[in-house]
Amino acid sequence: MMDGKTTDGGEKKRNRIIEIIAILFLAAGVLWMVSIFFDFSNTIKTNNAQVDADIAAVTSRVSGNIKAIKFSEYGKVRAGDTILLLDDEEFRIKVAQAEADLDIAKANLATAKQTVVTSISSQQATEARLKGNAANLEKAEKNFKRFTNMYRDSAVTLNQFDQVTAQLKSEQANLQAIRSDVNTSKSVIEQNQLNIESLKATIKRKEADLAAAQLQLSYTKIIAPVDGIVGERTVHVGELVNVNQVVAEIVAQNKKWVTANFKETQMDDIKVGQQVDIMVDALGGKIFKGTVKDLSPATGARFSMVAPDNSTGNFVKITQRIPVRIEFVDDPEKLVEIKPGMNVTVEIK
Repeated sequence: MMDGKTTDGGEKKRNRIIEIIAILFLAAGVLWMVSIFFDFSNTIKTNNAQVDADIAAVTSRVSGNIKAIKFSEYGKVRAGDTILLLDDEEFRIKVAQAEADLDIAKANLATAKQTVVTSISSQQATEARLKGNAANLEKAEKNFKRFTNMYRDSAVTLNQFDQVTAQLKSEQANLQAIRSDVNTSKSVIEQNQLNIESLKATIKRKEADLAAAQLQLSYTKIIAPVDGIVGERTVHVGELVNVNQVVAEIVAQNKKWVTANFKETQMDDIKVGQQVDIMVDALGGKIFKGTVKDLSPATGARFSMVAPDNSTGNFVKITQRIPVRIEFVDDPEKLVEIKPGMNVTVEIK
């Protein structure tokens, strides 16, 4: 009888322990469910956050075959370092052609200027002849008047009068011809001066062509635009790259931040300048310091490729997320082990 009572007492004790454990688990489950929907802490927290950084996509400005690759995968580079060389033979030929065209244009300009100098000299000589012919004409006119009076008085023969008359007409014709030559010289000089202006414009265009060819040649040397670490190498020597093709991606190391997506119901308590604890999952929860920098002007869904449309009638209310930019307070040297894309948990005090 005593053994039966002892067994019943032990069984009741075990059942009571099981009941207590079940109640504890039930209570813990209820508390966990309540914590999901209600936040009783005095902090704002989310694990929907990742590290971001500026990633510069290095593209080719010209098309050509890769002659040499100067960077290593995941290696460090500095702004201005050469990371890729393209075959530049074709571009050098174009530069040489542009230089030759410019030299020809300059030679044409020099010739045109010399032509103007010659034309001016010729015009001056013609104008001097014009003055001499004008004097001869004046003398011929005086002789004509004098011989006319003498012929009326029968002091000279008809033959002598005819000679004076012919001389007058000859001097008049010569003067008219020289005046025409002077006008022609002026017209030639004006045309040559216009040619000079045209050739000057041609030289400017040829200089622009040369600058463009030299610029295209410079594009065969692809340089790093920023300091950082190069990502995966996807190109090889001898490969043809096209214009605007990405040949490398550089992750800047001097500027990293966190994009945290908070629930819209949390946004009322988030303000710019608040202090933030940033726990990095990959580093065992190591905590870094940060501050709230900016708040997104719209929900993340509004910036997606396909914005949600609730006008169809099939509406289910879902709590939206608002992106918040959080900047690290720590020096960049302390953030080397933090990589863009890492998951973090942020807690705003």
